[in-house]
Amino acid sequence: MPNRMSVATISSPEFINISGVSPFASKAECKVFYLGQNRNGSAIDKSVATAMAQTLPACPIVGYYSESKEDFRDHGDMVTIDGDGVHFKCQTVPYGFVAPDAKIWFQDFEDTDEFGNSEIRTYLMTECYLWTGQYEEAKKVLNEGRPQSMELDENTLKGHWATDSNRGIDFFIINDAIFTKLCILGEDVEPCFEGASVTAPKVSSSFSMDESFTKTLYSMMQELKELTYSLHGEGGKEKMEDTKDLEVQAPSAEENAPIVEENVEFEKNSNLEDKIDSDNMPENQNTVEEFKKKEEDSDSKEEQKDDSKEDSSDANSDDETDKANEEDDEEKKKAAKNTLELEEKFSLLETQYNELQEKFASLEKQNEELSQFKLDVENKEKDELIASFYMLSEDDKKDVIENKAKYSLEDIESNLSVICDRKKVSFNEDEEEKSAPTIFNLNSSSVDSDLPAWLKAVEKRRNND
Repeated sequence: MPNRMSVATISSPEFINISGVSPFASKAECKVFYLGQNRNGSAIDKSVATAMAQTLPACPIVGYYSESKEDFRDHGDMVTIDGDGVHFKCQTVPYGFVAPDAKIWFQDFEDTDEFGNSEIRTYLMTECYLWTGQYEEAKKVLNEGRPQSMELDENTLKGHWATDSNRGIDFFIINDAIFTKLCILGEDVEPCFEGASVTAPKVSSSFSMDESFTKTLYSMMQELKELTYSLHGEGGKEKMEDTKDLEVQAPSAEENAPIVEENVEFEKNSNLEDKIDSDNMPENQNTVEEFKKKEEDSDSKEEQKDDSKEDSSDANSDDETDKANEEDDEEKKKAAKNTLELEEKFSLLETQYNELQEKFASLEKQNEELSQFKLDVENKEKDELIASFYMLSEDDKKDVIENKAKYSLEDIESNLSVICDRKKVSFNEDEEEKSAPTIFNLNSSSVDSDLPAWLKAVEKRRNND
């Protein structure tokens, strides 16, 4: 095989501005998991979920699609036993990914189970992309939606066991984890987190805030500002010329220009005619009598011309004065009418602006009252929850009490449960002795019926190995 080389030169790279994604990829939305305890026996609080969310960007979205079933299946884990031993194989393939710049957020949803019971849960959500142009089954996920189950890295998964005092159930509290995959499930496969799913954008499509109130208020303020500037401000005449509905225009320089040129041309022609007459005048060869006669005739004609000029000049002057006065009166009437209309519109806009300010102030007050009410209810619930851990001392609960405003109910319950578990505290007021920790024997030859399901699975897999 010939040796080929490609070495970068010292010239500067020419970068390309990218403003989109592949036309074969479609934006989707994923509900990854919800906070608190879940039915697979684990629990994740908000602070841990926030740290885990840092590993979501660039995470692949996989699935195991069955042609015969015409739908996705589960995580696609396959166990093969042959002469070489037991082999584990994953049959999922990538169908998309979480973009490095994807929006990731928490969102509350009301989940309802098959018995009609509803519960408000806080989900970790993210934007993602599916290759709908490459895979027809990915297009089905976008159009119809499918359940979703996350996969975590076992080597970096950290946590501890604790017992829920209210339910008497052991939970594995996750303290840290890294996402490896988000897995699309079939429509008939129940995910660990009931509402977890991959769908077309629903919540994220409404991220652009409804600014109709702000835009209305802004446009009214701008119009009010322009009207005020037109009426009272400097340069109001130019502002009024720019307003089509309130147009009061004075003759422009271009309209006056032809008149000026005409006057100049008239003066040039007059001078030219005078010059021609003087050039064509013959030399004076007349007698004295003829000269006197011509002089008298000339004087008479000049007087008639002067009289006619004065009469026409006076007549023209009177006509022009009357016409100018009429135009002035008409302009004044138009200006007065436009000023009245401007004042009426200004008054109307001012009234509407004041009404909007009152509504905005009322909404602000209502929002403050509702926020305070919600805070009072949350504080009461937090106080009751902290008080329910009567078996802990004030020093044990000091951190939770001091940071009550920062912690959610789930955070408080999780933190106090961990303290109880560490101290081996009894949850029964009448119980004098602390209950001994539960010990499971994993070295027995048969699977103990008292073992939890997850330990039975571990024991069974170990025996198979």
